[in-house]
Amino acid sequence: MNEYIQWINLLLFLILAAVIDRTIRLPLLRKWLGLCLLITGPTLLLYATSWIIGAQLESLPIVAFVTGIGLLSTSNIYRRVKNTHPLMIAPTMNLSPNFPEDPVMQQLMQLLHEEIDLPKHKTISLHTSLNFDLGCDGVEAKQFMEALEQDFGVDLGDYDAYRYFQPPVFDVFLKRRAKGRGDKIPLTIGMLYLAIKNHSWDTQTLENLS
Repeated sequence: MNEYIQWINLLLFLILAAVIDRTIRLPLLRKWLGLCLLITGPTLLLYATSWIIGAQLESLPIVAFVTGIGLLSTSNIYRRVKNTHPLMIAPTMNLSPNFPEDPVMQQLMQLLHEEIDLPKHKTISLHTSLNFDLGCDGVEAKQFMEALEQDFGVDLGDYDAYRYFQPPVFDVFLKRRAKGRGDKIPLTIGMLYLAIKNHSWDTQTLENLS
């Protein structure tokens, strides 16, 4: 019977490891969790051997150690692949005069095109807002800001999604938090551009651009 329990525990640990691998996608989080598990495995073997044996969790240190190695070695597996070839940058569209054309803006425009599909019939300027002019909201807005944080390494700081976007319709908890926030504020391409340049999001500074 004890042998069966050990195999069952091993199976459960492997399932948990697979769930962790599929769920944790941010490179930094995968790296830190992997490091923690990598340390936890040998630590359990050295300092909690009697407890492990008594609880019939002999496979726990090994699974933790192997999972940690796996997370560390694949920390960037879910990182978006950037394609900066000139022909793949957001397709021909109307850009306002003096619109920045540096590599940072090109990558931002590519990201905007991939995530929210920039329209060709509108003139795009630094004052073009994602929420009012481009109709970005809900899940789409959440995914875009996550991609912005990941691709450009922007520290979102005091960024508050509810100042600009409506929460996803299916997320009752977020809708409750967003309730009473009043009218939304435009979140412009210029704000995103400056946030990327500064590697951080400062609400007061960015909103003063408008």
